[in-house]
Amino acid sequence: MDGISAMSISTKGIVIETKSVKKLYTWQIQSQPPAILLGKITPKIQVFTPESSFKVRIQGCDLEAAQFELQKLWLSSHVNKLTQSIAKLESLLEKRYLSHGLLLTAQKMTSELAGYWLNWSLDKRFERHLAQTRFTLEEVHTWQQQDIDEFREAYIKKQLHDYEVYFDSVASKPLTIAQRRACVVIDERQLLLAGAGTGKTSVMIAKVGYLLNAQLANSEQILMLAYGKDAADEMQQRLKNANFDATCRTFHSLGTYILGEVEGKPPTLSQLCHNEKKKQQFIHDTLVSLCQDRAYEQRLQQLLMVHFGYKPDDRELDFSVSAVARLVKQFSELISLYKQASSLGSLQNLETEFEDLLSVFRPVITEYQLYLNNEQTIDYDDMISRATKYVKEGRFKSPWVHILVDEFQDISLVRAELVKALLAQYTRSHLFAVGDDWQSIYRFNGADLGLTTNFTHHFGASTVMQLDKTFRYGQDLLDLASHFVCQNPQQIVKQVRAQRVPDAPSVVITPEMSTNAYTLVLKQIAMRHSGHTSVMILARYHKQLPSKEALMLLNDQYAQLDIIAMTFHAAKGKEADFTILTGLDKNSVPATRQNDRIIEAFLPPLEAYPNAEERRLFYVALTRAKHQAYIMSPSEPSIFIKELGS
Repeated sequence: MDGISAMSISTKGIVIETKSVKKLYTWQIQSQPPAILLGKITPKIQVFTPESSFKVRIQGCDLEAAQFELQKLWLSSHVNKLTQSIAKLESLLEKRYLSHGLLLTAQKMTSELAGYWLNWSLDKRFERHLAQTRFTLEEVHTWQQQDIDEFREAYIKKQLHDYEVYFDSVASKPLTIAQRRACVVIDERQLLLAGAGTGKTSVMIAKVGYLLNAQLANSEQILMLAYGKDAADEMQQRLKNANFDATCRTFHSLGTYILGEVEGKPPTLSQLCHNEKKKQQFIHDTLVSLCQDRAYEQRLQQLLMVHFGYKPDDRELDFSVSAVARLVKQFSELISLYKQASSLGSLQNLETEFEDLLSVFRPVITEYQLYLNNEQTIDYDDMISRATKYVKEGRFKSPWVHILVDEFQDISLVRAELVKALLAQYTRSHLFAVGDDWQSIYRFNGADLGLTTNFTHHFGASTVMQLDKTFRYGQDLLDLASHFVCQNPQQIVKQVRAQRVPDAPSVVITPEMSTNAYTLVLKQIAMRHSGHTSVMILARYHKQLPSKEALMLLNDQYAQLDIIAMTFHAAKGKEADFTILTGLDKNSVPATRQNDRIIEAFLPPLEAYPNAEERRLFYVALTRAKHQAYIMSPSEPSIFIKELGS
């Protein structure tokens, strides 16, 4: 630096004087200790600031002693920040899993400190006090991916050791290693892929217990979300049995709670939510009323002609024709999808593409909303969208830092928005999503499989894990079902093994010679098993199942059998000793009915692979049996039966 007339050093810093100015460079603003350099004629002192450095000539002196004193003075202003920061970092790394968020914090902290501490040589006389601290700083600052993986693995192994007794006893049987690892890994965003029968509910309960026992959260900070009331009640009961406490809700009860907290009273759901017949009658009556406007009637008639094959005559529009009934059914489906698209801000392109239909539909949904307002009720879509709005606006303050979501493969974009809004209220929040892309079967309700298969894209840096053992059925059924569902290349490949080896084939394909051929299978099961045995009769559609009366007769006839009947969809999440799959003709499975084009446009994107969701649905039906699944093969069987047979 030119023009320096004087320089002085004190406990405050280094003062540089020129003819026109006098400036203090405090030790705090200096990014490393000043360095004494040997010049050609006289030595120099180099001063470092975050922006630059400069050199000043000094008189000859004991250079080693001077360098020691300069380091000592600099250290007196910086050493506390270093030791406190590294102590805080070590404490965090010791007590918590190295999540993506914690890793970013560590990297940011060490990157800032490294600029002050790692670019110069520490005098040996200070090493006794600072060598270990500087070593920790340098180690974390230079971490490579392998180092990060090894550090995480060491933490996991320690937690598995420390909580071995807990994991041995928290469920009805000791948890597997994969289940335990899913519990002790606590990332900000975590997806657990849990196949059929792999014990996902046990993991969710154990995860809550681990959070509580490890003092990583208190019970008020934990929310468990399930899709159905039965699943939420089961989780609550299992928490109670394990002496754990957390909040368990369905998405709808969560929405009710949030609205109640903000608005001062819980909302009332419209009767139209629970009664499809009443809802369609309302839409029908609304169309009749709107047609008092001649222009609207003409638009409606044109729509019916173009899209529903309506053939008008000279008389007024006939509201009893099937074309009107089909339109009413379509509008009933469309109300929910339209409201979801509106809340997501994705209506614009759809409005343009389907203007002819939506110009008729919009007055209907306006009347629908007026009806809800007049009776001071809401529907399920209002509930979720308003709850999300209140959370985003901060009118509802979430107490939940840890959110555990069951059946995540069934989540829709609007529900995902609510979860994201809750998570966003905290700088460090945690999502533990548990699901199975192989069992995603509710696209018709808005479920978006991409939220699972592209989890990191939607939720940010995350840890994805898998459960690797099924307890429900044998290895032969596992191999068959896994191979079947993974014909779709978009399904995530999982390495799962069965706990037991069956003593008989787990899948039996038997000819279906008559409508009630399953009765012969029931007779075989009853003859072979004298003790209490559960049996599920499963079909794609309700009409293919035995009536309530027939089912009662079957249970009376085979007293030791507990026989129930349900559709493939209803069977999800359930199990029985034996299952009988019926109604598997080529026209029923896979289902060939296609959605109306406008309904299809409002749903999540259709997968390219043919019959992708129908394939997953058949996989769900196939994997309900603990011992044997009987597949009734009719004279013109489904292509899925042919695939299994080959």
